[in-house]
Amino acid sequence: MVNDYLKYITIPVNKILLDNYAKIGLDEAGVIILIKLLERYRTHNTPLNFSELLAGTTLNESELTHIIQSLIKENLLELDTHQIDGKYTETYNFEPLYNKLEDFIMFEEKAPVKDDTTLRGLFEYIEQLYGRAISPNEYERLNSWMNVSNYQPEAIQDAVDIAYKSNITSLQYVERILSSTSKSEPVKGTGLPVISWLDGGSRLDNK
Repeated sequence: MVNDYLKYITIPVNKILLDNYAKIGLDEAGVIILIKLLERYRTHNTPLNFSELLAGTTLNESELTHIIQSLIKENLLELDTHQIDGKYTETYNFEPLYNKLEDFIMFEEKAPVKDDTTLRGLFEYIEQLYGRAISPNEYERLNSWMNVSNYQPEAIQDAVDIAYKSNITSLQYVERILSSTSKSEPVKGTGLPVISWLDGGSRLDNK
């Protein structure tokens, strides 16, 4: 029972980051610290102190300081200062990292031109359906489904529609549907129009 439980104690790791960290100036120690920071941001949106970051690693405080400074120098991390109740608090900003990782999606080697349009169309369809913007974690999950699990955009859209009909807007539930349908015959697309809320609700399928 304990072993079964341990299998599900995982954290999401950005596939684009994992495949390209050396290209953006990171080594293995930097990746581990960055993953820790991203996970804390995902679950609590509050900074980790040094003792928490060092826990479970072989690093000392001096090495950790150097890594944090390198992340900022390489424009992978920003520290934002906020004043709350007269006190200044620093929070991590990962937008510079996501901007760099986005380049690997846009210019992925031998990626067909239609892939970017299809990807953008899927994101906009889900945002239109959910009535909100896709979060960075949802963005990573959707990319992983297509680039790692090789799910077709049409199959993902079908699964999203099935979940939405049950008033569920959780991508975790959508993933269960995808996993279930992938064990049987592939589900064909429903042909639902892709709507761009950025273009005033115009269709992206040119129909």
